[in-house]
Amino acid sequence: MEPLAWVLIVLGDVTIAACAVHLTRRHRRGAPHLARSLHRAVPALLAAGLLPLAPLLTVDATSAAWGLWGATTIAATVVYAVGDALCDVPVRRSRSRPRTGT
Repeated sequence: MEPLAWVLIVLGDVTIAACAVHLTRRHRRGAPHLARSLHRAVPALLAAGLLPLAPLLTVDATSAAWGLWGATTIAATVVYAVGDALCDVPVRRSRSRPRTGT
């Protein structure tokens, strides 16, 4: 069961990284797109934090596995919090300045 816990922890980390990249890219398109993406990312972030818990509780897991699971759970929470905060931040659009000739 412990190898299953390690696999789920690593898959959770990959999922969290993918959600972070996805939410960061969606922020450039505007708040409505980001809000929809955030609501779609919540189940993935929740699963990344909770799925490894069952195998960790059933076996005598190492402290490294518990520590990495804790870090994974904290990272999922931070990704959600940053995505939620980005919904309130306006997107900076690049404006082309008119050139002044000299």
